[in-house]
Amino acid sequence: MFKSIQCIFAVLLLLLPMVLAKSKAYVELINGTPYDWHLISHATRRMKWSPKTIIPSGTSSESCISWIINLPDASAEAKYRIDNPSSPESFTISAIQDPTQLQVHYHENLTSLNNPQYSTINLGFMDRHAHPFMLAGNGTQTPYISTNPPVAWMQSTLSTLSRKTLREITMPMSHDAGANVVTHPLNGPGTLHNTQTQSDSIYWQLVHGARWLDIRPALYWKKWMTYHGSWAAGSMWGATGQSIESMIEDINYFTRKYPGELIVLDISHDAIAKRRWSGFSEDDWMKFYGVLNGIFDLWVEPEGSSQWDLSSVPFGTFVKEGGKSTVLVRVPCGAPAWFSKQEKRDVDTTLTARSPGCDPVVQDNDLAPLNTTDTSYSQKSSRSFYKRDVSNSPENTDHQTTSSGSPPSLNFTPIRAFRLPITGTFSHTSSTKKLVTTQLEKLSQHKLSFPNTSPNSSPNTSPDTDANPTPNHSPSPIHKLSWILTQPLAVQADTLTWRNSILGYAVAAHRELYSNFEALVSGGRKGGEEGERAGEGRPNLIELDYIRSCDVAALAMGINVWGEWEKEGEGKGE
Repeated sequence: MFKSIQCIFAVLLLLLPMVLAKSKAYVELINGTPYDWHLISHATRRMKWSPKTIIPSGTSSESCISWIINLPDASAEAKYRIDNPSSPESFTISAIQDPTQLQVHYHENLTSLNNPQYSTINLGFMDRHAHPFMLAGNGTQTPYISTNPPVAWMQSTLSTLSRKTLREITMPMSHDAGANVVTHPLNGPGTLHNTQTQSDSIYWQLVHGARWLDIRPALYWKKWMTYHGSWAAGSMWGATGQSIESMIEDINYFTRKYPGELIVLDISHDAIAKRRWSGFSEDDWMKFYGVLNGIFDLWVEPEGSSQWDLSSVPFGTFVKEGGKSTVLVRVPCGAPAWFSKQEKRDVDTTLTARSPGCDPVVQDNDLAPLNTTDTSYSQKSSRSFYKRDVSNSPENTDHQTTSSGSPPSLNFTPIRAFRLPITGTFSHTSSTKKLVTTQLEKLSQHKLSFPNTSPNSSPNTSPDTDANPTPNHSPSPIHKLSWILTQPLAVQADTLTWRNSILGYAVAAHRELYSNFEALVSGGRKGGEEGERAGEGRPNLIELDYIRSCDVAALAMGINVWGEWEKEGEGKGE
């Protein structure tokens, strides 16, 4: 009998950690409205939660809800009043167990785009993940923007976006979009733990709001694939991902179902497996272009266009209300491209690896460790990059031909990178603190410190050699906020610990992103003002791993409408 009691007691001791295990949910409240939010009631039952009492306009607040897992009646809620003088509005954040979920409940007159009065928005639940709730805009002339936005978010906010350029718009960017599955492990080996950057297919990444896709193509033994890897010790370490054929099917399905969106395919890290992963030749590029021909709604250079920098044309040039989508294909500076009767650039112009948009695959000051996780600068996919004549664009010929002498037959115009110039680089760190510091510094440096020059002052001047810029004011180039943590080499083999995977590190990065809304709308200067460059210091691309929900789309939309009420007020006064 005594031994039986001892056995039972030993089993209970073993089970005790499981019984008393705690769950945690990080609640991110993001106030993108001109009104402060005030906590007016707060209650908990067997949960711990201390929500912030005031969330000022233009800020965000993170708080943690924790509870013992096996307590089915545990709950917590916090109700906030929105200080909108024009209308009574409030909402409640609630957490319940069995089933475990977080929800937002609208009260009084509160509505938002895609969420009518008295809506309940389910934030779901993932242990130790961020659960953001965004509310942005002033809710008067235009609806509030919130979590759970429309899938076709660009079309739904076209009135705000159409007059702006790509230099002034924020959108989510999917880092290594094709690495959502491991189809062929290469050396290493490449596994989900150390190679997968996304959890969903490209179709679902688009549904979740990504509009700029990082695509890395490889011809892997007669099949066009995406891949994620690093070249080291004479081999490619990593894995192939979603096939290009499947990617095209995903894009076409999305544009048929949700027309009127702008999608950018950012092609880089081109590689041929049987040639030791060297870059594409011109013939390889033409074959790859032929495959991309199957994408619907591809952009074609308008006849007679003289617009060189496509980042400085109005968004409404690409997308119309109720119209079709537009898919832009951005390719490296050295890739073959041709242009319809377009104004030629100066034949003496030389585009270098340091020219805006001509970001080389490898830069000495941005080298990452040789691993399979941080890929933008960590491997030489185009080994002939520096040997390519990147100045041989439309200045020498209006139409390029293939090696066979016949002009390519394509239904789209490839856009060389210098026509969509981008600034911004990875932080190459596994530290969230360093990630925040370096990315916000880069944002401030590239957006607020950029000279006020006209983006299209002259199509015949090199970005590096324009010695006499016009005094006209214009936004700085597109800036990419690379909000990505690098998986350390030491944990790449730790396949049993999910938080040490690439996706696990992405969870930590997401929390910091939502907690820094104030800095994102003020040019990286948390707690400061934008000053004379107000509205320009915001990121244009928010590059992320693990885009699994529409939360980052809501964040981008909130950044886009921040401060728009001031312009509406100016318009009324005229």
